[in-house]
Amino acid sequence: MKEHYKKQRTIIISICIILIGIIIYYVVTKEKTSDLDVNELMQYEEESNTQQNETQEETGQVTIYITGAVNKPGVYTLKEGSRIADAVEQAQGLKEEANSEEINLAYILEDGMQITIPSKTESQDNKESKENKESETKQQTYTQATSQKININTATQEELETLTGIGPSTATKIIQHRKENGKFKTIEDIKNVKGIGESKYDKIKDKICVR
Repeated sequence: MKEHYKKQRTIIISICIILIGIIIYYVVTKEKTSDLDVNELMQYEEESNTQQNETQEETGQVTIYITGAVNKPGVYTLKEGSRIADAVEQAQGLKEEANSEEINLAYILEDGMQITIPSKTESQDNKESKENKESETKQQTYTQATSQKININTATQEELETLTGIGPSTATKIIQHRKENGKFKTIEDIKNVKGIGESKYDKIKDKICVR
């Protein structure tokens, strides 16, 4: 009986030891797995944050090309919201001949824009060119306006009769006056023609010219 009891106790103890071993193994394995999952999760979050920061940095920049009267023309990348003054600084400043008054240094940069800093000589040339163009435009306007008027020194009978208040008789008198006295020097001289007084002159003065 004693031996039988000892045998049972040995079996029970053995079973308990096995169960305890299984429990310990399960707990340790679970902890390792949990630690591994946490580490992987932390690493994933770090990589995600890094990518997000890189993306934000990329989208928060503008690339421009600055040329002209700067010490180091070229392509530069600056922070979004930077101004032309910042681009000039990146290009190592303005040259002595630069005309900064022609550029708005406070203008906010846009991605892909080109900035040309003019020199004082170029600005003067541009000013003179602009003045010449304006002068030419005025001359063309004057010529066009004048060409639409009737030249009383060369107008035919029919052309003179198109003027308000000038009939065949008065037109003939104008032509006769030219033949006898020479060309009209001013449009006011037409009042020397018999039949053309101040009232009639006021009606035609904007439609006639002398050349």
